[in-house]
Amino acid sequence: MKYSFVLLGVLTTSFGVSGKNITVSILDVEQKKLPNMVVYATPIELDKPLPVNPKKLIVGQKDKKFTPYVAVIQLGLTVDFENNDDITHHIYSVSGGNHFEFKIKSGETITSKQFNHAEEVAMGCNIHDWMSGFVLVVDTPYYTQTNDKGEAHLDLKTPGKYQISIWHPQLDKKMEQEINVSFNDNEKQHWNIQLPSVLQDIPTQENQDDFDFLDEY
Repeated sequence: MKYSFVLLGVLTTSFGVSGKNITVSILDVEQKKLPNMVVYATPIELDKPLPVNPKKLIVGQKDKKFTPYVAVIQLGLTVDFENNDDITHHIYSVSGGNHFEFKIKSGETITSKQFNHAEEVAMGCNIHDWMSGFVLVVDTPYYTQTNDKGEAHLDLKTPGKYQISIWHPQLDKKMEQEINVSFNDNEKQHWNIQLPSVLQDIPTQENQDDFDFLDEY
């Protein structure tokens, strides 16, 4: 399946009947460990339905920011938006088939419609226009994000061949570069991937004006 976003960092692996736990470490060109990178494994030529990832995704609004800034969810699932601020937000996304828009009051939780399109979902707030966040929708239950050590741990329960993909909204979209590595050693469990560029800066997540506005919207 081809997605609408640029795919950077791809490797393939296969394993036998017992499944496989793998670790992927991600570094940039300066050998810096990269946290919060999305890593997901997509089965290749799988002839049976995939399981559903039971983990619930909650995207909060805290201190007039999306928390987390980057998240990932399986195709067909929903997201709980939780307003932890003492003001109203007007959350929206115009992304592809997963577009949405709603006002969410302080202390309120709103469950989105099903995200039925595999794509990058960019989010904003009509009231606080500096707020930005992203949810990546993937057609697989095998996904995670790197920890502070730049490591992602995946438990591939269904036997078969997989494509391991890496994504972050601050990856340089202009590079249009893929890294393809084939592994014949089925016992290999830890792979290091060095990206060909540094991440772009995350936009400043705060009001740049001397006043706040529409807090009682």
